[in-house]
Amino acid sequence: MEENPSKLTPALIGGAVIGILSTLPIINLGNCLCCMWILIGGFIGTYLYSRDLPAEHSLSGGDGAIIGLLSGIFGALFGAFLGYFLMAVLGFNPGKHIVESLLESKRNISPEMRELLERVREREGINPFFVFIGLFFSLIINSIFGTIGGIMGAAIFKKQRRKTNSWKIHSETD
Repeated sequence: MEENPSKLTPALIGGAVIGILSTLPIINLGNCLCCMWILIGGFIGTYLYSRDLPAEHSLSGGDGAIIGLLSGIFGALFGAFLGYFLMAVLGFNPGKHIVESLLESKRNISPEMRELLERVREREGINPFFVFIGLFFSLIINSIFGTIGGIMGAAIFKKQRRKTNSWKIHSETD
């Protein structure tokens, strides 16, 4: 009896998909559609796992959930690393542009808030507090939607495996 393949490699690949697509400018806007890239990352991880699964083993929703959860966690970590790289090395910092536009707008901003925004704008480096806050929320959101994507993938690929296995059984008896 063969053992089930490792869930780690498919989850790492799914996480890489999440991290890259969720961090790259313009492409990351796809997450505005119900966290599309995160769902797809969990889905891809489950697909890769189901492809390596021996024919006599069934794919369960729990397998998809675990792979989706791991994909979401890895995606948050990859995304934080890639985002930090884009900000530190390439100088891409969309948050700085948002702060500048808020300060230049004619909105009624309290003096305390204006002072805080000025301090954020004047700071040249990246504030580690904001990096960790972003990572924290990414871990939560990616875990939830990655798990959902993994469960959706398991439901779809379980049906396909059933059809493929029943076809093999019928063709062997003929």
